[in-house]
Amino acid sequence: MERDEQPTAVVTGTVAVGELREFFDRAFGELGQAMSDGAFEPAGPTMAVYHGVPAETVHLEVGFPVRGEVALRGTVVAGRRPASRVATSVHRGNYDDLGRSWQHLAEWAGEQGLALGDRMWEVYVTEPRPGDDPADMVTELHWMLRP
Repeated sequence: MERDEQPTAVVTGTVAVGELREFFDRAFGELGQAMSDGAFEPAGPTMAVYHGVPAETVHLEVGFPVRGEVALRGTVVAGRRPASRVATSVHRGNYDDLGRSWQHLAEWAGEQGLALGDRMWEVYVTEPRPGDDPADMVTELHWMLRP
């Protein structure tokens, strides 16, 4: 699948895998405040872009695709997701099981003879809310392919 370049508003970090939840919570709080202040206009659901396959630590960007310009606010900065070909899948269920879905996508890509790149992203189609059943969560998985 082909993806166009997409401007983004993001909070970036290099985080230990065990601290991802806290990083996401902090980033979404900062993004929400910046959005309330008019720093950017979202053009879709929240996402996380991973630079490299997550290991003990991961370098990532958490944010939104945007329309127009991003006014810098604290740790919120303008970014870009590059135009690319991607292997795509949909994960349904708890975030704790995302690793399994990424593994299935990698296996499928290998069976298709596709060379996976070093950038991948999750699009959180459904937003978790207190009381929601984690089994109802929907997350799109996108893995950039090498040219």
